[in-house]
Amino acid sequence: MLIGVIGDATLDVAVGPPGPMSAGDARAHITLGPGGQGANVAVRLARAGLRVRLIAPLADDAAGRVLRAHLESEGLDIDAVPASRTSMVVVLVASGGARTMFSDRTPFGADLAASLAGCDWVHVSGYALREQAEADCVVGAIRAVGGRRVSVAGGSFEDRLDAGVARNAIDEMGTRLLVLNRDEAGLLVRYPMRTIAEAASALATPDRLVVVTNGEHGAAAAAGWIPSAVVRDAQILRGSAVDSTGAGDAFTASLIASLASGWPPDPGALASALAVAAREGAAATTAVGAQSVGATGPGGDA
Repeated sequence: MLIGVIGDATLDVAVGPPGPMSAGDARAHITLGPGGQGANVAVRLARAGLRVRLIAPLADDAAGRVLRAHLESEGLDIDAVPASRTSMVVVLVASGGARTMFSDRTPFGADLAASLAGCDWVHVSGYALREQAEADCVVGAIRAVGGRRVSVAGGSFEDRLDAGVARNAIDEMGTRLLVLNRDEAGLLVRYPMRTIAEAASALATPDRLVVVTNGEHGAAAAAGWIPSAVVRDAQILRGSAVDSTGAGDAFTASLIASLASGWPPDPGALASALAVAAREGAAATTAVGAQSVGATGPGGDA
């Protein structure tokens, strides 16, 4: 199976947590590393032993060359979409792992259909579905090639306007797996939801599985072929979280890796996949960096 991932590859500058301010200056731990929702998912899928093609805007600049070298070392097939500059993100990390992100991303603008040749599954980053022109580019490519299973992960929608653009794109692509956090799901549902299970059920369709996460409070999944929502608790690992960047992407990659070959999943397979995904998402918070190997990585344990 070849999985095509449409999304960003970014160079991330992580700052923090900062020390006390003094005359406008503060000491902080600063790191430079790879990121981007698309690249994060693609790298983790490749680490799980799957064949992966990453389709991402990458320029021939310093950031692009660093990212290409890293992504090639992870065993990815890279289809670089021409770009004027490579996307970059500044991540401010607070104590306990919470983070604020400042994103300077380059949108998709080219025909992507040829990039999807040979792909059996296509995963789309929700960040590429927030603006109408970019969403049209992605949707057009997927509809042109047809016959692919499509998954989408939420893109931190800012309001109901960009969430509405994304929702239309999700429907037009015939999305089979949709992964969202609680806030993203609320914007897509368009009315208040009391629980994540209720949100997952509201967005599920006869042929779409919807998974809604709620951080340390766990995740819920619903689909038309499953009698009732499947709810799993979050995983709690030894040690404290230091950086939540990329945790949701680790969760998504694990879920796809578990479910893609046996689609559609039955309730038992889904419950097992959710448990593994929760563990991987939690592990990602135990080390700095969006693609870091945390406590449950190779050689680690819970």
